[in-house]
Amino acid sequence: MTSLTVDPRGLVLPGLCPNCHVHSGFTIRSSGIGTYLWPQVRTEDPSVDHLKHAGRTWLRQLNVSCQHCGKSVVLHQLIRFNEDGETGEVLRVIQVWPERQPRDLHISAPNVVRDLFAEGARAEAAEAYRAAAAMYRAAVEELCKDFGAAGNNLASKINDLVNRGVTSEIVEDLHQARLLGNWSLHDGLEFSAEEVADVAGLIAEAVHALYVQPQERRAMRDARKARRDAFVARNP
Repeated sequence: MTSLTVDPRGLVLPGLCPNCHVHSGFTIRSSGIGTYLWPQVRTEDPSVDHLKHAGRTWLRQLNVSCQHCGKSVVLHQLIRFNEDGETGEVLRVIQVWPERQPRDLHISAPNVVRDLFAEGARAEAAEAYRAAAAMYRAAVEELCKDFGAAGNNLASKINDLVNRGVTSEIVEDLHQARLLGNWSLHDGLEFSAEEVADVAGLIAEAVHALYVQPQERRAMRDARKARRDAFVARNP
């Protein structure tokens, strides 16, 4: 999934480009500070008179380009201005085009893990972050089950993964997914889009290390053996 952010000054922070999928910086191509689309169309910051007349919450469009591939991204920024007309809080940033795409896991991961993760990704894309946290936690629980981890709760099962050949770094990352789910559901905490995205990324990295890399290494071993067998067959 791609999710670019904009700071209160209107600067687009570095992130994953939805066009080339490279982590890059972005340059604003809009004229001036962009174009305000709602509640009125304007090409400059609303004046105090406009804030009194139309309201303090405005929608601004930014056209930015990736510094790596040069392709553009269209963003909408929902801003709530202070009464004196100075920019206040950035309430929301919407990636208009290319559309945000839900994350998915590599096909090497077990189907049940991929399905739960995909459901979490759809919730994340819809900005239902507590639902996303719950599904990401459930995906980790199924991952532990696939590795045969033992324990009477998820925390102990994750800890048991070190006895199944999983590194302590990956174990710690999976605990982050567990805590995100627990704190979201049991404590009612609301986490930011970036915090949820970080945990989703940790799960994806764990899956890459636990499933994708071993499969790639097996494929390379098989390829080397096949090359050797073919050589021997040609040179008896």
